[in-house]
Amino acid sequence: MGTVVLEGESGRPYVPAIIAEGRFVFVSGQTPLRDGTLVEGGLGEQTRAALDNVEAILKTAGATLADVVRCGVFLADLGQLPAFNAAYTAAFQSRLPARTLVGATLPGYGVEIDCIAVLPGT
Repeated sequence: MGTVVLEGESGRPYVPAIIAEGRFVFVSGQTPLRDGTLVEGGLGEQTRAALDNVEAILKTAGATLADVVRCGVFLADLGQLPAFNAAYTAAFQSRLPARTLVGATLPGYGVEIDCIAVLPGT
């Protein structure tokens, strides 16, 4: 099976996701931007916005957050982990995926999230 690339913005060396082997969805890092504007508020609001972006890309691929098996998370301030965990847990409800979380220098926002999902029925 081949690879399907979901279309990104033209002229940028970036794609929002790739579907590999017909069933694995690899979503590129998503930030708390809506319509190109940083979401205002604390890390909880930024986390929800980044996950909304992940969710929109998954929907395009035919998946949902329930299909996510792993997330990679980059936090600008590890002291904000409780706010992140509250928003993250609410988004995934009772079925949390495996997760790696690291502190990182991010350019003007508090969180970036990537993920791997398995398409339902595959």
